[in-house]
Amino acid sequence: MKNITKIIVTCSVFLITFSACKDDSLQIIPDWETAVNTFATRQATSSASFVNGSPTVPINLNFRWISIDGLNTVTKIEYYLLFNEGYVDVDNNPAVARHGGAGGKLFKTVEGGAVPANRADVPVTVTQNDVFQLYKNNKFNYCGAEVDVFSNTLKPGRTPASPFLAGDTFSLKWIVYTADGRKFDSWSPSVCNEFPGSNCNFSWGVVCNSNLGGGYSYTTTNLKRGGAAFAGTLNGTGTATEGSEGSYTLADFSFGGFAAMYGDDPALGSLRLSDACDYLTFKGVDQYGDSYTITVTSAAGNLLTFVWLNTYGDGGTTVLTKTTGTWPAALTSAPSGSCN
Repeated sequence: MKNITKIIVTCSVFLITFSACKDDSLQIIPDWETAVNTFATRQATSSASFVNGSPTVPINLNFRWISIDGLNTVTKIEYYLLFNEGYVDVDNNPAVARHGGAGGKLFKTVEGGAVPANRADVPVTVTQNDVFQLYKNNKFNYCGAEVDVFSNTLKPGRTPASPFLAGDTFSLKWIVYTADGRKFDSWSPSVCNEFPGSNCNFSWGVVCNSNLGGGYSYTTTNLKRGGAAFAGTLNGTGTATEGSEGSYTLADFSFGGFAAMYGDDPALGSLRLSDACDYLTFKGVDQYGDSYTITVTSAAGNLLTFVWLNTYGDGGTTVLTKTTGTWPAALTSAPSGSCN
């Protein structure tokens, strides 16, 4: 009996000094909650983007909710559409008008028998008109005064027939509700971006049909060689060949200038003529690492006139005469949506 007493006393000492005696009944065991994640993918036959000038071309998606352990049942799904617009602010900085804020506007609700089963795909279609109807009354302060988004003089190309332009982006987001009363409207970044077969939104943009390809002849005047005037008028021919949508290779981006001024090969390298909804830019660099700018002065019929200049100081004024067909009359090198 004395020995037992000693053991109890010893344990008491350890409890006071080291807290080494553990009572398992005091340990809290976490009660982990199960959850639902989601996944949206583009249907194989769907356009990847809205197409400017073709408002009836939709985005077709498949959406599913996923309960990995099968312990959850979704009873309602709310879909939200976001519409963001790029522009250039009064300080000449790129800016974004987030017309739907961070959450977007409610687009569609699915509930009851229309809710798909666990891991079953349900089709979701979004058209340009769907987004337009949600946002047609929106106003935004671009340059110091609030104006209607769809009659904004900064972007005259935005019309009821073609309400969306290059630089506009869209996202479909969702909220799911489960039978036990829970609401899932946000997930961790790893679930949204890293977990296979799972995401938290689906995004897309706007592309434009481009038709600048084909043969042309050119006349180049007002030549500059390294920034200094160079006399002469150059004539030649070439072909604009489309690679990816709206990106063209030309026979010579100096339009005869390299041969006349240096006895050199045509200016090529990685240079491309980019057409983004009639907004023209030169992308890439020539074989010497120089980039190029283009300033369109007129587009009328089969004649396109522009001034080109590279970072070395070579340049000129070129008139491209399209061999067949005409150039789009709206071709420009001035970005739309600028406050300046």
